[in-house]
Amino acid sequence: MLPLASMQVFLQALLMLASAAVQSQSQSKTKGETSYNPPKEFVTSMADRMELLLLDRQLISNLVQYAEELQKKVDVLRRFAKAMRIPLKGAKGREEEYLSNPLHSFPLIRHMHEDWRHLEKFMRQPVGQDQINFLKNKATKFPSVAETEDATEAIYRIIRTYDVGPGDLVHGIIEGVHYNSSISVIDCFSLGKLLFHWGEYGRAAQFLAYSLDLVRPEHYSVLHVLGLTSSEVFMLLARCFVELDQEADARTTLMGHPDLAEHSKRLLNFYTSTRHVPVSEEMKPILDEEFNQICRSSHQNKPSRLHCRYNATTTPFLRLAPLRMEELSLDPYIVVYHNVLSDAEIAKVERVAEPLLKSIGVGEMDNSKKSKVRTALGAWIPDKNMHISGWPVIQRIVRRIHDMTGLIIKHGQVVQLIKYGYGGHYDTHFDYLNDSLPITQALGDRMATVLFYLNDVKHGGSTVFPVLQLKVPSERGKVLVWYNMHGETHDLDSRTLHGSCPVIDGAKTVLSCWIHEWDQMFIQPTYHPGNRSFIT
Repeated sequence: MLPLASMQVFLQALLMLASAAVQSQSQSKTKGETSYNPPKEFVTSMADRMELLLLDRQLISNLVQYAEELQKKVDVLRRFAKAMRIPLKGAKGREEEYLSNPLHSFPLIRHMHEDWRHLEKFMRQPVGQDQINFLKNKATKFPSVAETEDATEAIYRIIRTYDVGPGDLVHGIIEGVHYNSSISVIDCFSLGKLLFHWGEYGRAAQFLAYSLDLVRPEHYSVLHVLGLTSSEVFMLLARCFVELDQEADARTTLMGHPDLAEHSKRLLNFYTSTRHVPVSEEMKPILDEEFNQICRSSHQNKPSRLHCRYNATTTPFLRLAPLRMEELSLDPYIVVYHNVLSDAEIAKVERVAEPLLKSIGVGEMDNSKKSKVRTALGAWIPDKNMHISGWPVIQRIVRRIHDMTGLIIKHGQVVQLIKYGYGGHYDTHFDYLNDSLPITQALGDRMATVLFYLNDVKHGGSTVFPVLQLKVPSERGKVLVWYNMHGETHDLDSRTLHGSCPVIDGAKTVLSCWIHEWDQMFIQPTYHPGNRSFIT
């Protein structure tokens, strides 16, 4: 650890390192305009986060080396100062006698003429240039502004859905589960800024107030180098109180900071006359409270008289190999099949789909534009770019969909692999499209949904049906099947509204298949006219 006298020099150098990194990153963006670098998926991809962790270790090691280079220079300066003090101590109180000695006067004159000039040159010499260049070169791999915002929003979804307070988050407690981790003052402040930006002023005030509680005077210098000043936190907290119409609390907050007290009246007038305008609602995830309540661990499904049984009747093949089926709802029809895919089949699907994953939006054939509604990666398979070894397992999966549902699955049926990272979610939605899209005109709407769970999610990530108060945990090998339409009329069933709760620990990987109605016209015709109007 550096001595206290060296801390200021070290912090100034650290600031130089940070500035150099920012400048290099800015320059790299300019250069990158002519060349394409695929974006990283730090929130969803474990491999990308692992790469970032290894880079952080390298940078910390580089910073330690830089500090050691600084320390070497500080040691030389200290030795110089110590040596120069020795004759001055001998002259103290008898200066005239001291200077009368030519062996004192000559060294003094020579020393003042030469030594300080050499020392100035030494002080100007750059220290740790190799370490600075290393940091500048690695800055191109740092997360971008957009990627950092994605990470912050992912934590926001966990906080909002599972009602996590700043105290619990700082101590690593989420829904009663104690994680061996915590967040820093700057992390807490970043969340407060996001909440303020989104107009959640009460929750923002909680995080900002907690970040103030975490700040210690001995940390001020380091936090200042990292771009955070205590006055910034005080001012944003005061703005939150103004937006909450708590002007007295805002005034007390401003008066509590020595640098803001004398300006408190002017700042308060500015805040009250210039109200904050939060982002539009479509820029935020929906996460309505009913959805959140079901996602939480306190929710338990209502007991029912439904039961588990072996399904041996849907197709002739099931007479030889019946599937274990659990009924969750008869109206609408929702069932779960267990142990449908083997571990080898799951591994094969994930292996061939992994290279094809990209950010997905919402729709029948999702584009790569990121969405606030669904935060995940996805890939449609089979795909022409998929490894040939994946075709047989996809064909087996399609046959099993037919065995479970008894519905016609045409040759060439595609399925979608979807991967959610931490905070990854899907807002409540319907799987039926009820739209004049080309695919619905050609195939009809999505009559049924088949959802394969390819891994266990340690915490979070359940599929929930708010209207039915139904929650289905994500468990490896399980398959969730439900109908999106009323059987006899093909009217769209709004009770099938569902969503995916944010993942807390780990990742969630599912395989989705949607079965369209025109393919089933000869085996499941409509017996009664419904209220649905078909678009032609």
